Amino acid sequence: MTSQNSPDCVPFEDFERMMLGKPYVDRCCHVDAVDCWGLVVLFYRLCMNVNVHHDDSYSSGGDFVTCFNGEVSFWKDTDQPKIGDVVVAYRGSHPVHVALWWGRDKILHAREKTAVKTDRLKTLEKLSTKLRFLTYAGYSHSEDARSSKRDGQCSCWH
Repeated sequence: MTSQNSPDCVPFEDFERMMLGKPYVDRCCHVDAVDCWGLVVLFYRLCMNVNVHHDDSYSSGGDFVTCFNGEVSFWKDTDQPKIGDVVVAYRGSHPVHVALWWGRDKILHAREKTAVKTDRLKTLEKLSTKLRFLTYAGYSHSEDARSSKRDGQCSCWH
């Protein structure tokens, strides 16, 4: 489970060790605290050297469904997820949570009111009515992917 991109990318195992136990903070994308979407953004920035699209409704406090709808067009469905793809959890027809597919029935995610942790996919299945796997469609290795700081700090919006 290692990054296949440029040598300055953080290996996946190092990202997991760095983020495990970090607190969940709503609208946060920082190596010290994240929410579920912030973890995805940070992973792509640090491990894939990609700045994923980041909808303005996220930083302005939009609800999860609005934020998701602003982002989903940059992703495509996949039935063969690879490490780092996104698992979207639904309740009814509404998306309620995202996690990173970590391979072998494992996800890495920031759980609301708790912290970043790994879980079995079954855990998310039990809490959801439907799961959907997405892979990033706007795969451009962007020059500014590390423009914030080497430690990947995006920021927290409060």
